[in-house]
Amino acid sequence: MAARGSQSNSNAMLYSLITFVGLFVIATVCAVIFYVKSEEYRTQLETLRTDTDRIATAAERAAMSRIVGKSESGKSYMAKMQSLLDTLYQAITGLEPSAEVPADVKVNTAIMQINNAIAALGSDANPALGAQGIALVNMIKDLKEKLEGSRTQVAQLGDALSALQDEFDMLQTQMQQRQNLFLNELETSQSLIDQIRAEYNALREQMDKATEEQIATYRERLENEQARLRARQLELQELEQKLQETESMLQEALAKLEGIKPRPDVEVAAYRPDAKIIRVDLQNELVTLDIGTKDRVYPGLTFAIYQSNVPIPEDGKGKAEIEVFQVGQQVSVARIVTWDKRNPVVPDDLVVNLIWDPKMNNKFVIVGDFDTTGDGRIDPKGADHVKDLIERWGGIIQDDITIDTDFVIVGIEPTIPERPTADELDADPTAFQRYENAMQRARKYNEMLTKAEKLRVPVFNYERFLYLIGYNTLAARMGIN
Repeated sequence: MAARGSQSNSNAMLYSLITFVGLFVIATVCAVIFYVKSEEYRTQLETLRTDTDRIATAAERAAMSRIVGKSESGKSYMAKMQSLLDTLYQAITGLEPSAEVPADVKVNTAIMQINNAIAALGSDANPALGAQGIALVNMIKDLKEKLEGSRTQVAQLGDALSALQDEFDMLQTQMQQRQNLFLNELETSQSLIDQIRAEYNALREQMDKATEEQIATYRERLENEQARLRARQLELQELEQKLQETESMLQEALAKLEGIKPRPDVEVAAYRPDAKIIRVDLQNELVTLDIGTKDRVYPGLTFAIYQSNVPIPEDGKGKAEIEVFQVGQQVSVARIVTWDKRNPVVPDDLVVNLIWDPKMNNKFVIVGDFDTTGDGRIDPKGADHVKDLIERWGGIIQDDITIDTDFVIVGIEPTIPERPTADELDADPTAFQRYENAMQRARKYNEMLTKAEKLRVPVFNYERFLYLIGYNTLAARMGIN
């Protein structure tokens, strides 16, 4: 019995040991599985934390409401940020945003369209720079101001056009009236001619049938009329002689008057300052002028600089030439194209452009031939180049000199070729026409100069003209002087 009891205890201990070992193995396996899973979860957690930091840092996540704004129900902060970006993209480009397009592509597309729009605007756009580059809203405001200014100018031009149309209608009415009057006079003259022709024919018949006495009577009447005609011619010659004497006396009186009190310089209007220098930066060769878009200033406008305390040189050459490159509402900045370092630009200097005027459009007459390339040969289109330059800077071209003409730009006197011989005409039938044209152009050249002198209109040659608009240096660089 004791042996059976001992064997029973041994079996129980064996079973207990086996059970313990089995439980230990199971616990060990569970511990290993738990450890492996723990490492896997920890790795996933680190991956999630890294991915989350790539989306937003801890500081950014803490300030998410301040950065993005108040969250919306059912929408993440990232979704709201995407919605805000799409709204801004659509507002700038006018295009419907696509969910397939990345945010950086949308931003680059918007910036590209803004740059293309600014490039298309060219000089019309005045880029307003902010802390991070172009301030689009400020530039739009500037364009709005320019648009309002353009609308005002259009309205003014419309009023001027209406006035010109009214004047044209009035002139057309007057012309029609004169035409009707001329036609009436023509009909009257035709009737008178017919009457005279009839009287002449009747007189011819009478003369054919008349006697020698009648012929003598008519001859006497003819001689009387011829005598009266000669008397009238003598009177006309006497009047012309008196007119010449009066003209000579007038010139002598004017000469005496000038000896007592000289007449004012007709060129003084050409040297009237168009702007003032308010700042000089000689290191960067820049000057600031007190004129801007309100005065119709635009980039590319040039000026001549003259010393204020000395007379203007007779050749018109100034101490410096400047070119405007940046224009504001009230002021503009110009680069100094050429200057003498021994006589630098100062704020008291005179700023002059013969063509441009902030308050009016000067009127010009172009006379003669021009050598605009500086090669000693006449440029066939030289006068057209001068006209284009004047009109581009706001001047008005006139065909004839009047009391309203401000300046005359004179070129070289047209040369008159030798009168073509008969052989030359046989070889070239158009030679005589060219000769006549040259004669007419030379005659017009001298008549214009005489008229300018009588009307006291300032006359400038081409070189002085370039100096007085501050364009001589730039013209030489471009090969047009």
